[in-house]
Amino acid sequence: MIQADVSPTKKSKKHKDANQIQYPNLVVPKIENCIAHVSSTTAIWSSISRVTGWFSTSEEERIQVQLTTPPRIKKAVAIGIHGFFPIRMVRSIIGEPTGTSVKFANEAALGIQRWAEQQGQEVEIEKIALEGEGIVLDRVENLYRLLSNWMDHLHQADFILVAAHSQGTPVAVQLVAKLIGEGHADSKKIGIVGMAGVSLGPFYGLDQKLVMRAYTSFESDSLKELFAFQNPDSLQARRYIEGLRAVIAHGVKITYVGSVNDQLVPLYSALCVHVNHPHIYRAIYVDGKAHSPSFIIDLIELLTKVRNFGLSDHGIIRDLSDSLAGTLTGGGHSNIYNDPGVYDIAIKYSLETTDIPDIPVQIEKFEVPMPSNYNPYHLPWSMRGILDQDFVRTHLMNDVKKTLDKFDIWNPESKPLKDIKYRLSAIKATAADRALPPPAIAE
Repeated sequence: MIQADVSPTKKSKKHKDANQIQYPNLVVPKIENCIAHVSSTTAIWSSISRVTGWFSTSEEERIQVQLTTPPRIKKAVAIGIHGFFPIRMVRSIIGEPTGTSVKFANEAALGIQRWAEQQGQEVEIEKIALEGEGIVLDRVENLYRLLSNWMDHLHQADFILVAAHSQGTPVAVQLVAKLIGEGHADSKKIGIVGMAGVSLGPFYGLDQKLVMRAYTSFESDSLKELFAFQNPDSLQARRYIEGLRAVIAHGVKITYVGSVNDQLVPLYSALCVHVNHPHIYRAIYVDGKAHSPSFIIDLIELLTKVRNFGLSDHGIIRDLSDSLAGTLTGGGHSNIYNDPGVYDIAIKYSLETTDIPDIPVQIEKFEVPMPSNYNPYHLPWSMRGILDQDFVRTHLMNDVKKTLDKFDIWNPESKPLKDIKYRLSAIKATAADRALPPPAIAE
C-alpha cells in the first residue's frame, strides 16, 4: 500500500490555519448606523405627516423612527416561543433542538437586565416559557390559554419582549395581536424578536429533501404548513399579515434577524422582506465559526442598512438567499438564538426609538425563488439600482467602498458563490461609470 505524504503543503496549512482562526460572531447592522437621533425639526415633521395621513417611500420623503431618550421600566415580561421540533431522524442530521421556549425566555430576560443596568435602572423581570407544538393557528390558541395564567404580570408590565424562533415567529405575531385585541396590552412597550422566522416559508424544495413520509401525521401537518407561507394567498400567510397589521398599528416594534448560513430558512424569509413599515428593523447574525466570506457579510449588511433606512434593496436579498444556504448538518438555523447580541438589538430598537404606528403596513408582491422564475441577469441590474440611489451615493459610500474592496479580493470556492461573483463582476465598472462621489457623511 502506498502511503500518502501527510506533511502539510503551503496551501493546506493556510487552509488549516484559516479554519482555526476564531472569528467573532456578529449581529449587524448596529442601530446607531441606521437610525438618527431625534431632533425637534424631524419630530415636528413626522407629527405633521402622521396627522395628515401622508406617506411616501421616495428617498427624500421617507418616514423613519429615530433614537430617543429611553423610558423608565419598572417591570418587564420576557416571553419565549419555540419553533417546530423535527422528528428524531431529522434531528440526527440538523442536531437536537436546543431552542426551547425556556431558553428564549431566559435569554430575553438577561438582555432586559443588561439594558436596565446600562440605563442605571432596576427592573423586575418575569419569565414566561410557552411550550406546545402543532400548526401555527392551533399554537396561537393553545399558547394564549397558557398565557392566561400570567395575565396579572402582563397587565403590570411596562415592557413585554417576545422572543421567537423559526415557526414561533408567526405564532408570536398572532399571539401578540390576540393579546392586543383582548385588551391585555394597552399602555406598554412591546417588542418582538423573530429569529430565523419562516415569514415566507423554508427554502423552496426543502420538503422533498427532508423526506415528508418519515413524519407522523401530526408532525407532517406542522411541516407542510411551513411551506404554505411561501404562498401569499394561503390562509397561513394572510393570517400572518393580519397579525402584523394589528401589532404594528398598536405600536409594537418588530426585529427580524436572519442567519447568513441558515440551512432551513432563506434570508429573505427570515428578514420578512415583503413587508415594509418603520416599526420593522432587520439585522443579520453571522456565526464566526462558519467563516462566511467578508464580501458577502458586507454586502448583506449594506442591503439591510438600505432597508432599515426605508429604501428598497431591489430584490437583491431574494436573489442571494439560495446561494447562501448552509449545509443541512450546519448550525446556521440554530446558533442564532445563542447570541446575546440578537436580543440586545431587539431590546434597544423596542425601547430607544420613537413611535410611528399610524402609517399603514405596505406589502410587496413577492415570488419565492424557484427554477421557473430564475433570471441570472436580475442580480447585476439590481446592484446597479442600489448604486444609483441618491441616498446610497450620499450617505452610505463608506459601506459601498468597503464592499467593493472586499469584492476585489474575494475568491469564492463553491459553485453558487462563484456564480454570484461572475454575475456581479460588472459592479466595479458600474461604480466607475457613475463617478460615485466621496462619502458626505461617515458611517
